[in-house]
Amino acid sequence: MSDVLPIGTSVRVHGVSKRYRIGAQIDRDESLVASLGRQLIGPVRNFRRLRDLRRFDEAKLEENVIWALQDVSFELAPGDVLGVVGRNGAGKSTLLKVLARITEPTTGRVDLRGRVASLLEVGTGFHPDLTGRENVFLNGTMLGMSRREVASRLDEILAFAEITKFADTPVKRYSSGMYVRLAFSVAAHVDPDVLIADEVLAVGDAEFQRKSIGQMRSVAEGGRTVIFVSHNHALVSSLCNRAIWLEHGRVHAHGDVEEVMAAYASSLQGTGGGALEGRTDRLGNGRVRVIETFVREPAGKATTAVSAGEPLELVVRYGGAAARIERLVVAVTLETLLRERIATVSNALSGDELAGVPGSGELVCSLAGLPLNEGDYMCTVRLEADGVTSDHIADTARFHVSPAGFYPNRAYPGARSGPLLLSHSWRLEG
Repeated sequence: MSDVLPIGTSVRVHGVSKRYRIGAQIDRDESLVASLGRQLIGPVRNFRRLRDLRRFDEAKLEENVIWALQDVSFELAPGDVLGVVGRNGAGKSTLLKVLARITEPTTGRVDLRGRVASLLEVGTGFHPDLTGRENVFLNGTMLGMSRREVASRLDEILAFAEITKFADTPVKRYSSGMYVRLAFSVAAHVDPDVLIADEVLAVGDAEFQRKSIGQMRSVAEGGRTVIFVSHNHALVSSLCNRAIWLEHGRVHAHGDVEEVMAAYASSLQGTGGGALEGRTDRLGNGRVRVIETFVREPAGKATTAVSAGEPLELVVRYGGAAARIERLVVAVTLETLLRERIATVSNALSGDELAGVPGSGELVCSLAGLPLNEGDYMCTVRLEADGVTSDHIADTARFHVSPAGFYPNRAYPGARSGPLLLSHSWRLEG
């Protein structure tokens, strides 16, 4: 493989694998003499241990060796925004550390074009006794900026981090939020060709997160490449055009963000829907339980395929109560498969009182139509009997929404436009 990146490629990862040896337990000394002896031979022992950590026996499977990454390959072009998703321990942070040259891969290679800015360990390189202003120069230099470049952007960096009035205060006196804001601000203003970030958008208040997202969009729209790990799946879907799903260190899926996130969401939720008997992930005192939830057409036929804007019914079958229920409240929350809430319908909101109802029955909610974009959705149901939650259970039913025919001209805005489709009209006044 050529060492030179082809035109139109900013990042190339080829066959990258990374393995680690899990540290062995150190035996405790049972006597003072044994402790002194250990201290005397400590340097030699430590040298041997460090040497052995880099030695792997290829002929046998070692129990204390784990592969954090295995044969990971992908390419990105300038302007691509890649979201890296996966469960905890899937290898996401290890991948970013390999990309940022913090650690070397065991096998494979990584090629990056241009200046790289990484924000993995927030505040890495900051000196606690230096002021915010001094740390901007220090950190900016570490990220590849010249002193003149840092000086020209200093005011902008401090203003973005909202610490201008504290610029001459040692950072050891900063709050954790101020520390994070300054670190992100420096990295985001380096004008990198490749920006690498690990969960950085999960910190700070809502306003700072909004600014950070805008800054990352600006980096991407300027023709740079952004790679970041996030457990905020809504953010990944809206900000990225590509995604990679890691599972046990391997690439499980890679490509268009909508397709990858849909597959990942489905894996997180299991099968979903159907009969709920035996489910243990439910809350409440159990006086009355949800037996089944499904979607049906007004004609009475159950379905899992819904057209946006068409009328439908949500059906909740319940049972288990030994006597009549004086006051029953039912709430159904519509969610994406990534547990992002879309809307909630409840008889407490509609004003339809359910009083003196039997201990088992069927509750039906009629909807004029769901203004939802194309995608898969699920229902979470909560039952409240006489003021006390009896059952609260997620993922009780699933359905797919097709946007076909929602708009008069049958136009489709695309899933990345957001989860809602709104009926509207325009006119010219004046």
